[in-house]
Amino acid sequence: MRNISSTFVLASFVFVAAAAGGALSTTGCGGSGGSGGSGGSGGSAPACFDYATFDGATPAVSFKTDVLPIFQRSCGVSTACHGDASAPKQEQPYFGPNKDTPATADDITKILAGTVGVSSFYEPAMNLIKANDPENSFLMHKLDDDLDLACASLDCTATNACGGIMPQGATEPLASDERDKIRRWIAQGAANN
Repeated sequence: MRNISSTFVLASFVFVAAAAGGALSTTGCGGSGGSGGSGGSGGSAPACFDYATFDGATPAVSFKTDVLPIFQRSCGVSTACHGDASAPKQEQPYFGPNKDTPATADDITKILAGTVGVSSFYEPAMNLIKANDPENSFLMHKLDDDLDLACASLDCTATNACGGIMPQGATEPLASDERDKIRRWIAQGAANN
């Protein structure tokens, strides 16, 4: 009898621990992270990103090794998204080839020329990427999914014409650590490094 109850208690403990672990991993994955911010997975309510507490200076971020792979995996997935270097549109700037195609120096030049210091299609008074200023870079508002929260004074929010969350088809923003890499790269000058 003692062995049965010990086995039952142990099995119950394992089940409860597994269930709790699953719940923790679902809610902790990509949440608002340590630097503040919006969304993430796990159903946390979106909030405006807290730039007052964000350290954009450290760690150093490289476009080629840190940011470009995120763009390739999430944005340049096809020519129907942001992967068409031959005919980029202002509303669909080029963010690189898909993750299975190595980006060339020419690809990187085209990505930066079409996004850094270029007016956003949806919010012409704001650059898509404003070097040294992620808070005033339209890309970060799209990635943070904060356009409906009036985090920035944008004309497109009044008419609900800012477009949806990016990446397209996502129901949750990219993980906060990925968004922070992009944010830091912009804060550090949006350089070709």
